[in-house]
Amino acid sequence: MKTDMPEAVPQVLVEARRLEQDGLAFYRESADRTKSNKGREMFLSLADAEALHQRLIQREIDSLAQEGKWVELPEARGPGRDLSQSVFPRGRQGLEKAVGADATETEALVLALELEAKSYELYRREAQSADHAAAKGMYEFLAGQERTHFDVLMAAYETMVHYGGWAEL
Repeated sequence: MKTDMPEAVPQVLVEARRLEQDGLAFYRESADRTKSNKGREMFLSLADAEALHQRLIQREIDSLAQEGKWVELPEARGPGRDLSQSVFPRGRQGLEKAVGADATETEALVLALELEAKSYELYRREAQSADHAAAKGMYEFLAGQERTHFDVLMAAYETMVHYGGWAEL
């Protein structure tokens, strides 16, 4: 994938921004389509988080393009995160139990889980290989956020599959 970004901007940031844009659009569309107020609230909350992530990534892209340096994000301060584990500890098999629940909402949850897992794996990989503290901090922060999103979505998915509807999370 070719971009018009200066050499100082890693291609992974362009990909990360695109993933966040895709997530934002997906969650907004899912919120519009779900019949459940609880589902709508969850999807809108995830859309807000994706918009925040997109702004954080854009801030890094702008700084690298204009000044050639990473910006330490206040949001990324704090203890490091354990990124040694993949987000799919049980593999895809657990996601394919969607038979019996409302197909469109369950399918939305499965797609959302895949989206979050892809973002998590990207950020986890980049955090582990980052050689700049601010870059590592940003990737760790974003990986932690995506892991939290994944956990929320998995809880909603399991509730949908096992109990046939949305529950308080």
